[in-house]
Amino acid sequence: MVTALCLTNPVPFSHAQVESHQVCTPFDWNMMPANEWVNVSTCGDSPRKVFHGASTLAAERRTVFFFGADTHDKDYDNSVYRFSLTDLGWSQDYEADSLETYRVTPQGYPATSTNRPWAMHAFDGWDYDPTTKTLVLVGFPKHATQAIQQLKDRGKLNQSLKPSTWHYNPDTRSWKLIQTQTPQLFAGGFAWDPSGKHFIGHDGQRTYHYDPQSHKWDTHRASSIPGYHLRLVYDTFTNSLLSLGNNYSGQELWSYSSQSTQWERVKVNQPPLPANGAAVAYGTHHHVLLYLANDGPTPYENSSGKSATFLYKSQRHQWERLPVKSPPLFGMNYLTQYDPVAKVFLHFEKPAITDEHIAVWAFRYRPTPSK
Repeated sequence: MVTALCLTNPVPFSHAQVESHQVCTPFDWNMMPANEWVNVSTCGDSPRKVFHGASTLAAERRTVFFFGADTHDKDYDNSVYRFSLTDLGWSQDYEADSLETYRVTPQGYPATSTNRPWAMHAFDGWDYDPTTKTLVLVGFPKHATQAIQQLKDRGKLNQSLKPSTWHYNPDTRSWKLIQTQTPQLFAGGFAWDPSGKHFIGHDGQRTYHYDPQSHKWDTHRASSIPGYHLRLVYDTFTNSLLSLGNNYSGQELWSYSSQSTQWERVKVNQPPLPANGAAVAYGTHHHVLLYLANDGPTPYENSSGKSATFLYKSQRHQWERLPVKSPPLFGMNYLTQYDPVAKVFLHFEKPAITDEHIAVWAFRYRPTPSK
């Protein structure tokens, strides 16, 4: 079942602006039961759930960071949001920049006059570098049609926009544009590779290695399966990257070795439900990949919100559908994370299709004893 777990003396949940004096109550993750999804009460102003937005978890900071906007319509929020794993409090690093601040650098990079990236679909292109203690965004505002049009109307867009690499310092809350030749990873996969201490990007056809120290991208002709809406995670059992699903709602699981620079299809007896922008996270404690699947005919949107929980066990190359009640899932979701400190999976999704703001569910996996 899905359990609602509340804080001791919780601060009332509100979508209003968080005041600077607001104090959240410390949360004890040891309260979490095993093998069931728990709806956790949070503190303060939870942001909107962004269909094309991204998240990443910085374990030593006890923080989940969010970036991304659904720029098809009027969502041009280029803020960074945080969720504290210490007290379950939400916060916003800075106010979003207005469209009047949007510009293009002489080199063709989209940036604001405050030296921040444009609001854009982040998809999977946002991750944390534990060596430099910074966050990295690889992006391109392909669907930021309103921003692009207003620049054209003002005669300020006379060149093609370039994909860009950004570093974000969470201590100073400042961005740095890395002026390096960046691959086009719009809706591609992107993840930190701890074995090589670099990032891996993938677009289905080619694979890219990014060194955050030298700011250099290397391209490898390593392909898996054509498509986009990819999501990469790192498998600590095989020391490889895993990729599940694409815009064709694929069910295949692929594995990438950064040493051999080769992708291989993982052979399994029974595949899970189709994946499109998969809600996945890798649990390092038990070497399992958790996949929250859309349990409906349209994995891209899934207006029913129904889902099913799958586990892929790296040691056995085996998928298992867990007999648990799963939380809501409305199509693509790049927000699922694993916290190796509390040893829980975290799912960020709106509670109902009519709501807009993020709610939080947690799941602690514990293997059942073998008979």
